[in-house]
Amino acid sequence: MRRPLRVAFLAPSLHPGGAERQMLLLAAALPRADFRVRFILLSERGLLASEAEALGFPVHVLGLRRESFRTLTRHSVGDAARALREYRRLTRGIDLVDAWLVPAYTFAGVLRPLARVPVLLAGRRSTIDVNRTRTWYREIAGRIAMRRVDAVVANSQAAANDAIAVERIDPARVHVIRNAVVPVETTDAERLRLRQGWGFSPEDLVVGCVGNFKPGKGQQVLLDLAGGLRELHPSLRYCLVGDGPLRGWLETEIRRRGLETCVTLDSGVTDARSLYAAFDIAVQASDSEGLPNAVLEAAAAGLPIVATAVGGTAEILTSGVNGLLVAKGDREGLAAAIGQLSVDGDLRRRLGLAARERADAFSPARLAEQTGGLYLGLASGAVAGL
Repeated sequence: MRRPLRVAFLAPSLHPGGAERQMLLLAAALPRADFRVRFILLSERGLLASEAEALGFPVHVLGLRRESFRTLTRHSVGDAARALREYRRLTRGIDLVDAWLVPAYTFAGVLRPLARVPVLLAGRRSTIDVNRTRTWYREIAGRIAMRRVDAVVANSQAAANDAIAVERIDPARVHVIRNAVVPVETTDAERLRLRQGWGFSPEDLVVGCVGNFKPGKGQQVLLDLAGGLRELHPSLRYCLVGDGPLRGWLETEIRRRGLETCVTLDSGVTDARSLYAAFDIAVQASDSEGLPNAVLEAAAAGLPIVATAVGGTAEILTSGVNGLLVAKGDREGLAAAIGQLSVDGDLRRRLGLAARERADAFSPARLAEQTGGLYLGLASGAVAGL
């Protein structure tokens, strides 16, 4: 009888984010009889660590400080040495390390000769332009790490193509496994409570945008559109859900532009899926994406979606069929799509129903089957006894 495969998910932390939620979904969906999963975090626990433990998965923290990722100093080298010792201890007996996100696979790949895990995977869950601001030594470390991994998992064909073209990874080592989504049911009473909490009425048409408050995620664009559209479509209201470095700027700009009555920020939730039922339209105006979880979640909630056709977004939506896609940077097209949905209830319903049907293809069972199959295939040639 084959013993369970021992897998370590390696990530910077379990702070709420798209990749982190995918880790929890995958860990929960993998059959316990076949896989034993633990989490190893580079720097700190994060709010989702307790959820992982509640599901029965051990969570360990290496204690590598975040600033050690950004600067090359005597202290960062010492941090790395201490983290390596703990990483070697925690990966003894591990069959496979699945390193999610750039800092995690850089750490594991660079140090692989010193921590000889049998199989190492790297997760490519964004396009390469997301990491253009990395320092020179992080760029070099990333290239070294990529040469030492056994396989790369991309969450979209766009991310896979980018990794092959830009990082020159052997296409045979790149595997596309798209994200999963689990819808959350919300009652009419909860929908009303959420809208009242935002200061919106049942008659308002609420546009929701979920994403980290950082450059390139589209919140700045939506502020511009909100000001321009309010005369043409006075019933439109906007809820920007997330948190991040632009939060203070967004709050200031909302006040400066006099948008307090039609734009609100919601930074108080760790799982935005419960909010989608209070939206009438979902917008994703990012400049870059791997496979956007916010689009998947909006689709699962049955919302009509307007999104920029970047990264893997077009692998989820077909414009005019189950959403409306516009080109990156096309503000006029974005405004026109939002305006069209605001006046056409039949179109909203048709696109929302088609989006919900499309979301069925992105199930946790499919994610677990494809990922588990890859794990077993890689480990069978590297781990004795499997």
